[in-house]
Amino acid sequence: MKKNGYMRLMVSVAVPIAVQSLLGFIVNLLDTLMLGQLGEVPLSASSLANQVFFVVTMVVNGIGSGAGVLISQYWGRKDMTSIRKILTYTYVTAFAFAAAAALAAVFLPGPVMRMFTKDEAVIEVGVSYLRIVGWSYLFFTMTAATTCVLRAVHTVRIAMVLSAVALCVNGGINYILIFGKFGAPQMGVEGAAVGTLCARAAECILLVMYLVKCEKKLGIIGHFQRLIRGEEEKSPSLTGQYFRTSIPVIVNELFWALGESVVSMVLGRMGTEVVSANAIYANISQLSGVVVTGVVSAACVIVGNVIGAGDFKSLRMLKKQFQGVSVVVGIFAGVVMLACMFVVPNLYNVSEATRDYARQIMLFGSAVELCRAMQTMNMMGILRGAGDVNFAMLNDLLFLWLFTIPLGMMAGLVWKWPVPAVYIVLKLDQFLKIITSEARMHGNRWRSYLVH
Repeated sequence: MKKNGYMRLMVSVAVPIAVQSLLGFIVNLLDTLMLGQLGEVPLSASSLANQVFFVVTMVVNGIGSGAGVLISQYWGRKDMTSIRKILTYTYVTAFAFAAAAALAAVFLPGPVMRMFTKDEAVIEVGVSYLRIVGWSYLFFTMTAATTCVLRAVHTVRIAMVLSAVALCVNGGINYILIFGKFGAPQMGVEGAAVGTLCARAAECILLVMYLVKCEKKLGIIGHFQRLIRGEEEKSPSLTGQYFRTSIPVIVNELFWALGESVVSMVLGRMGTEVVSANAIYANISQLSGVVVTGVVSAACVIVGNVIGAGDFKSLRMLKKQFQGVSVVVGIFAGVVMLACMFVVPNLYNVSEATRDYARQIMLFGSAVELCRAMQTMNMMGILRGAGDVNFAMLNDLLFLWLFTIPLGMMAGLVWKWPVPAVYIVLKLDQFLKIITSEARMHGNRWRSYLVH
């Protein structure tokens, strides 16, 4: 495929993924804006409680992404038998983890909340939220795992439609139940949890309808019908290959998500105002990063397809293209963050101290956005797409757990540095991973693929 052909393919895959991410951002923003009208305790409680969902999101997406690496390469060589074998492993692994997380959230919400904060008022509100929203993890898992594997074969528009449905359902139910509109009870945080649960159930039901009536490339429903009847296609076991590829991705996403949760714990012990400020920043970071998510996901799929087809000569050209795109979208993300810094904190019913913290974090966060785009493209787009999953895993584990978290805990909890300084320490790994990932792509293994 020629240069322009790859760019058109990137756009066709990246745009729906970016729109899906944007719609997901709007869902989260509506939650925080509505709950923000109730004060800092409900906002902080939902933010900390959703750290569990954040872990579920990252792990399930890691499971789906690990499968997607293999599926995209098998799709490049048109090996449908191996693809269907990977599908089985993917769903079993994803649902096993989601079930464990749902049980913890629903039946052990108190201990879960106490991992993040000591504020009893925040814990009480967070417990009521988790008991309801925990059931949504199962619906989310079905949707997320499926859209990940569909993405590997360039089926991306259905995910965008599902996110639009989730936005409408969640926004409508939240408005009615959080504030008690149209004669409904005023449920506050619990209303937000009900809205999330209904939205996840709605998009899951719609996805199953799509799989039954429309999905033809992978034949997911037919595959599982054959499994139930004991008619699975005979093929060599791919268990070893699946887990060699998927486990590093799963571990990568899990420990990165856990690391981000530890970061939230650090901020949570610096005060409720800091937690609320970080919640405001996190939503804008998600907004500014939607395009990054789209192009990185597209790059991962395309690199996998190209390697699966054996077209190694195109990889050097693709590396330059994708890295150039990452710089452009990183600058765009930073500009969005700066623009929002002057407006968004004022939309929340929080203290002036919280608004000041949010503005300070967003100011430094605008520079972080560029670094995030560049290192994510290298790590999660190019390297992961080519199957080099161990390197990305080791980078995240080493930088986050041996450098960022220990130093951040010392800066925030022992040395009592100002909030912006602690935030900078917690984000230094974004810059360092640009250097290590570029060095990796000029190493012995990659020289034949990406340099010459």
